[in-house]
Amino acid sequence: MKRISDSLSNGEAALIITPVNRRYLTKFHSSLGYLLITRNESILFVDGRYYEAACYYAHCSEVVPLKRLNEQLPEYLNKFNISKLLLEDEIIFRDYKNLKSALSIEVEPSSNLSGLIMECKSVKSLDEIEKIEKAQRIAEKAFDEVLNIIKPGISERHLALELDYNIRKFGGDDISFETIVVSGENSSLPHGVPGEREVKPGDFITFDFGAVKDGYHSDMTRTIALEYATDEMQKVYYCVLSAQIAALNIIKEGLPCGEVDKAARDVIELQGFGEYFVHSTGHGVGLKIHEEPRLVKDNTALLKSGNVVTVEPGIYIPSKFGARIEDMVVVTKEGSINLTKTAKDLIII
Repeated sequence: MKRISDSLSNGEAALIITPVNRRYLTKFHSSLGYLLITRNESILFVDGRYYEAACYYAHCSEVVPLKRLNEQLPEYLNKFNISKLLLEDEIIFRDYKNLKSALSIEVEPSSNLSGLIMECKSVKSLDEIEKIEKAQRIAEKAFDEVLNIIKPGISERHLALELDYNIRKFGGDDISFETIVVSGENSSLPHGVPGEREVKPGDFITFDFGAVKDGYHSDMTRTIALEYATDEMQKVYYCVLSAQIAALNIIKEGLPCGEVDKAARDVIELQGFGEYFVHSTGHGVGLKIHEEPRLVKDNTALLKSGNVVTVEPGIYIPSKFGARIEDMVVVTKEGSINLTKTAKDLIII
């Protein structure tokens, strides 16, 4: 919160509307609310459902029962002599239009404000890392359970539902995103949707999934084989694994994000599969499943200690099969700490 207030000029205030940013700054979750930040104050407006809890738990100067924002907000803007109100640049146009018509001061969506919040969110505190790690342990436990039921004839959809159920059974508040389970020729689709296809011997089965705990997401991918894997499948799998290890080995504070992508991509291209690696190598994870930084080609942004990023190279051969392996790591000054503990040698069930 202090970095936001320090960035404001005299007469400026910021109104935080998006739930994720509001939660990040106040450490309090509500489906509806507004956070007003000035150079010296932070006012959280929440409706009656959250008011009492917010008074106890929200990190802010004052909690105000939300009734009619268009009437309440001008009072505080006048009180603090605010002449310019900054908004996140990702808010919906309707909110901007309503505020613009209700207020007599300058109202401006600010990419600088959004960029600063995004930068702050990208570097995790120890508490945030602990929550991400808890989510990861839940996801791994759920995956271990699903491995026990895989057999010929079970559908992708069935496996995805079992994985989602187990995530909640083992303490997850939610799943991080729509779980991906794709098999056989479907595994060549990086973000394929689980369907009624039944797995069969000789299939690759790719699982991409995560758990949410206390608002924080995990993200992992594992590709396994059912009963056997052909020489070609094993070559592809271990190429992906080598690419991932190469990327993991160079991660550290100060490294350009694009270099991580290059390390993975170079391995895959050297083995002749470059055209089949069709996405970036990774992304940040936190209160949202996709955050900064992005491990994408030519990204010159530098990794920082406390970034939590995925490393997930893949090879996808159309109409045949695909393989992806994904871990989450915390960037440190000297390297990284891998939060993913599930083994990566090819599992054949």
